[in-house]
Amino acid sequence: MDQLRAIIDIGSNSIRLVVYSYSYEKGLEEHHNIKTVARLSNYLNDDLVLEQEGIDKLVETLQNFNAFLKDLSIPQPVIAATAAIRQAVNQKEILQQVHDKTGMAIDVLSTKQEAYYGYLAVVLTTDCKDGLTVDMGGGSTEVTLFKDKQLLESFSFPFGVVTLKKKFISGDLPTLQERKAIQAFVKEQFSQQPWIAEKGKGLPVISIGGSARNIVQIDQNRKNYPLSGTHQYEMTLEDMRAVDHLLKKISFADRKKIDGLSSDRADVIDGAIITFQALLEMSSSTLFMHSRKGLREGIIIEQLEANNEHTFFVDEVASSAIRHVHGKFGIKKLEENDLIDAFHKLHQQFSEAGWIQEWSDDPEMLTYAYQLFHFGKQVDLESASQHTFYLLTNSTLDGFTNKQKLKLSLLASYKNKQTFQQYIQPYQGILPMQEIEECREAGALLRFVHALQTTNHSSVYDAQMHTDREDIVLTLFARGSHVLESYQADKMKKHIEKLTNRNVRVQFETEASV
Repeated sequence: MDQLRAIIDIGSNSIRLVVYSYSYEKGLEEHHNIKTVARLSNYLNDDLVLEQEGIDKLVETLQNFNAFLKDLSIPQPVIAATAAIRQAVNQKEILQQVHDKTGMAIDVLSTKQEAYYGYLAVVLTTDCKDGLTVDMGGGSTEVTLFKDKQLLESFSFPFGVVTLKKKFISGDLPTLQERKAIQAFVKEQFSQQPWIAEKGKGLPVISIGGSARNIVQIDQNRKNYPLSGTHQYEMTLEDMRAVDHLLKKISFADRKKIDGLSSDRADVIDGAIITFQALLEMSSSTLFMHSRKGLREGIIIEQLEANNEHTFFVDEVASSAIRHVHGKFGIKKLEENDLIDAFHKLHQQFSEAGWIQEWSDDPEMLTYAYQLFHFGKQVDLESASQHTFYLLTNSTLDGFTNKQKLKLSLLASYKNKQTFQQYIQPYQGILPMQEIEECREAGALLRFVHALQTTNHSSVYDAQMHTDREDIVLTLFARGSHVLESYQADKMKKHIEKLTNRNVRVQFETEASV
């Protein structure tokens, strides 16, 4: 196993310990994620002094985390604190008490740092080139604006879900008047940064943090959404309002039982929903997307870069995710791309001839599908297709939307039309029928071409399709012996025959005879 490292995030609502490892092959892997709900913001009095009870809770939590890390023989963690400690006028005393009682040193992030780390994580783990990020914690809300993945604007607003609750809500749930007061306050705060409405007009709003994650999970459960994971999950303003309506009509006791909502957030989630709705409305955005990666990942990435271990690049998010799948499952990387090029070529020729539909998504998706084709054989050869589909649909793939993750899963797991239909059945609401058909057709062609990869060095280096009356003729160009490839071609051409309802003839031309 790669070296274990740790980061502790001291927020205004919760304190979280994450143990992770990193390698070029596997990327960032999370091994432990432990949270304590401390609500430090509640211990900030009117004079912004963090009371001793809050300091004691912080120290106790860090002592428990430190004992856990020592059991795992993990060296000193990175410890970052945000709004509650940053806003405390007795910050120096807090840091000294923590150091004296735990031996730990806390790095208190500035508002700019906190906003920057969230932005950094988003642009390095999603496919969004332009957007507004919003990271709503317990005591502050960071909003950034980026275009072409370059940070243009950022601001930290001095309110979060805990402070909104403390300032406006007297009971467990807000009254109608209290909701209106929160809405007016949040809108007034956002209006002080005119770039949100002007430069951010129409851009997707990308959320970070636990409150946003809970809202997404409620929406997924509300819709019986079949794909797992929240990273790059998309909602509309209407979806946000539907979640709000769902929560408003149930009691506080029932709210604490609702799937997707952590019981410790049941009394503060309203502030988050009101804030996100206000931001969507002010920016005239039609898309709310969640990023599972945020502040902690941004800090980790910067640490890796400082140690010359950084391999995260804004234009290689998806390809890096594919490399990480290879690394995690021990997939041997192909040393040549001739058959991948042949697959693209045949797909284009078949679509131009009208046998299949043109691929409407990123063409690189077809390359990624080839690279991951039936990698589930690492688990069990006989059920390689099933394991491939399960592993991909249940993985977080940075740089892939939920639709793209499903498409990749369908392509890379393709076995035959029957299993394809079994796989897609629970997910038909995610993809339109045309895109489902695109996946089935490309999957069948991929099944044929990938079968020619009999070893890491296939003798086939090119392919050509033409018609001869009612037949489809596939000419495969090979170097040297092609006995295994010929056997596989004859065996797998049935997938193309079923796809086109035409007889397929396969012929080989060796390099010597060309």
